[in-house]
Amino acid sequence: MLYRERASVVAALVVLGLILAAFLQFPTRSFDVTVLGSPLTIRITQTALIAALLVGITCAGTDAIVRSHPAARRIQARHSFVTWTLPGLTVLLAAVLLPQAPTQLYQLVGFVVTGLILILVISAEYDTVDPTGRHYLAARLSLNAWAYLLALIVFILIYSAKARSLVSATAVGLASTLLALEFLRSAGRGFRRTALYAAIAGLCTGEIVWAMNYWRISGITGGLILLLGFYVATGLTNQQLQGRVTRRVLIEYAVVALVGLVVLLRFGP
Repeated sequence: MLYRERASVVAALVVLGLILAAFLQFPTRSFDVTVLGSPLTIRITQTALIAALLVGITCAGTDAIVRSHPAARRIQARHSFVTWTLPGLTVLLAAVLLPQAPTQLYQLVGFVVTGLILILVISAEYDTVDPTGRHYLAARLSLNAWAYLLALIVFILIYSAKARSLVSATAVGLASTLLALEFLRSAGRGFRRTALYAAIAGLCTGEIVWAMNYWRISGITGGLILLLGFYVATGLTNQQLQGRVTRRVLIEYAVVALVGLVVLLRFGP
């Protein structure tokens, strides 16, 4: 199909950029700023520059492909940026993690896998434009599963960095809000209301980090706890958007959160 061919072109450009980045060397620049009365150092590295460029290419390509859908006229054009989240985050993680591959073979496999996943994700975003489409349900479920996996990786990376709460909570809150917006857009309740609920879910997830920064737990356990909080927050907001919040639903999510937290704190590293 034509949209998959376009997705393949975007994926090829991204993979080519990742490969070329392995042969480039840019100096690191640091900037010292003061935020809330305390110093903060901002470093602009080669990885950050490459990631920004490739994410920009991915988002622009995804937007063009999604807008080419015959049903795209039913959605407001200014809201198509919601479909950028998963492709952009996929490329961002690839740009950050692939340079750390232990061998060139692993790096080569990573390039290929990144390209294939990017094609599938962009194609799935295209298929979710029309809720009445034949492939909508499979595409929606696939995107949800990939979004949870991306959320887990992002949470682990952020928490493992052990950055101050101003940085870690902001990063988790922003990532959670964007991912929640991708989840909740399937509810079909209007962009403004959906964005408000996504921001609430992101804020709740980000606030968890403030407490977790005082704990001595591993990055994996911390990431799983954040994923659990994100799952509960997005699940409840999705139920609220669809008007299905009942006492039974609240009890179910409370039990899941409690059991999951106990298991992670008991058996997590």
